[in-house]
This record gives sequence, structure tokens and C-alpha cells, in this order.
Amino acid sequence: MALIKEYEIPGTGLSAANAYFVVTDVKVHKRMHDYKTPVDTSDPTGYTNGGVWDEGTEVHWKAGYIGHIYLTIWASKEARENDQKPIGMAGVDATEVEAEVHIGTKGLDHRCVFFVDVDSADNYITQAYTYLKTLDYFEGATED
Repeated sequence: MALIKEYEIPGTGLSAANAYFVVTDVKVHKRMHDYKTPVDTSDPTGYTNGGVWDEGTEVHWKAGYIGHIYLTIWASKEARENDQKPIGMAGVDATEVEAEVHIGTKGLDHRCVFFVDVDSADNYITQAYTYLKTLDYFEGATED
């Protein structure tokens, strides 16, 4: 499985029209408790923003099973199949992905985090692709 879309290699001006995005790892950890917002003594609650996190950021503070997605990006499907080197990577810590290129993907790296449904019949990799397809970054991408 992979997602295919145009990819500009960061800082080069070069792009691949049919770049091949492959989920190469999903690391899962269990967060036992919700995180509180930072302490702010000027707020009556004692916490920044009254102790309320911004909506849409739940995966960064709420308890649950958190999946960190790591993507390796090849110039095309053929490049991957022909054992060519990747042209990029994406993930929360893109340098952890084993490849000889250490280029992260701005606008995607810190969005590669989602809640894993441990009761789902889908494995973590399938759940990661399902999540990635909801991101505006992959709008219009095709699935292989």
C-alpha cells in the first residue's frame, strides 16, 4: 500500500510528479493520563488558557494509544521496486527512519500522529494510511 502524489524535495526546487509515500513504521505508545496545559499563575484556574487545550490537538495531550507514523518517499513506484534510494521521509522524527537521506517534510512531519484504535480489525499500518488520507496534505493523492 502507498499514497502517490507530487512531492517537492525540500530545499532543492526539484519535484517528483508521482512520488511514492510508503508507511514504513508505526510506533505506538499508551498515554495513561491527559496532560494539563502549562501553569499560568495569572489565570484564575492556575493553568494557561483556563486549563483548556485548543480543539483539534487532542492527539498531543489526551490519554489513549498514540501512533507515530514514519513515511519513506521514493521518486516513483518503479524507483522503490528497483531498489533506488528514497528522496525524502516524513514523520514526527524523520531522522529515525532508516535511509541514507535525512530530509524531513515540512507541513507533514508533525501531523504524522494519530489515535490508534486497538479494538479495530485493521492493523496499525492500515489505520495510519486511513488517517493520512484525511490530511489536506494528501488531498488528491491516489492509493496504490
